Amino acid sequence: MTNSKLIAYLGPPGTYSQRAVTQYFGKTPSGHYEYVPLNTIADCFTAVQDGTAAYVVVPFSNSSNGPVKFTYDLLRTTEPRPSIIGETQVKVEHYILAAPATLQRIEQGGEDAVRTVYSHPQVWGQCTQYLTSHFSNAARISVDSTAYAATLAEKDENAVAIASIAAADVFHVEVYAAEVQDNQDNYTRFLVLERYVNGAERTELDQSVDMELVRWDRVTAA
Repeated sequence: MTNSKLIAYLGPPGTYSQRAVTQYFGKTPSGHYEYVPLNTIADCFTAVQDGTAAYVVVPFSNSSNGPVKFTYDLLRTTEPRPSIIGETQVKVEHYILAAPATLQRIEQGGEDAVRTVYSHPQVWGQCTQYLTSHFSNAARISVDSTAYAATLAEKDENAVAIASIAAADVFHVEVYAAEVQDNQDNYTRFLVLERYVNGAERTELDQSVDMELVRWDRVTAA
């Protein structure tokens, strides 16, 4: 068992993962726990396995475009796999965020002034219609998180980010367009993991996830 008082999630602050953490554990963690953002999903798995974090929260699947590949692969390959002790669903509402200077460029020259759109790779399949209609000529650059996308858009006058509205509260970006996801009933499922203790019985949620992994393997192989 670990004595850590850290609860880790895919950062930086302003991600949907942060919302999942506060939704599951509360806005203010009890028991002297501290919320800590990590750079990647792999970092989250490592932190819970080596005892750096008591719990981690990672995205598992999205209602619009299926499993999160990074989490899926780590659940299949990490030995021993962390125990899955809980889950929560977060409604996904994507916003186009940009620096004030970028918004001025769009106002003066139209949306063709935007040459780059930054976001997490899971987002592209969730915002196809909007991107096709508004930024079809812009390059789509995948990054580790939607919040990190906002930090890049903050510094790039030729770019926008697709992220949650929470990112606008954290970084110096403003809203250009709200709720641009194709499906307005769009949710991401997050798993809560803790370090596996040798000999411990797997939870019912562990077993349920195992069945989903097998089903996805069959679909991929078909």
